[in-house]
Amino acid sequence: MYAMDFAQVGANIQRKLEGIGMTQQSLADALGISKQVMNKIIKGNKAINVNELSRIAEILNTSTDSLLTVESSVSVEDSLSFMGDVHDGATLEKINIIRTAIDEIHMLEELLDDK
Repeated sequence: MYAMDFAQVGANIQRKLEGIGMTQQSLADALGISKQVMNKIIKGNKAINVNELSRIAEILNTSTDSLLTVESSVSVEDSLSFMGDVHDGATLEKINIIRTAIDEIHMLEELLDDK
């Protein structure tokens, strides 16, 4: 999952919260986290791991798939429009490797911030 997708997951969680009339604070309490951390998740500023995603889905009585669904996907080409057209498969693969590395760095930073 790319960093830009964390915001989509957060939006999906928020939509589910609103659908069942639950607050971010209630979900945070059920997860044993602060409302500030829950707010970061909702805004897409904090990566969540598979276990956290599973617990959130369980609490919201939904599937992890519904929380991971990307409503309006931005294509790689659109997100790289500043580079011009990128059609070469090898170049796109290299870009995906770099994105994955950046996502992993963000997650490591968050782990350090949580300590």
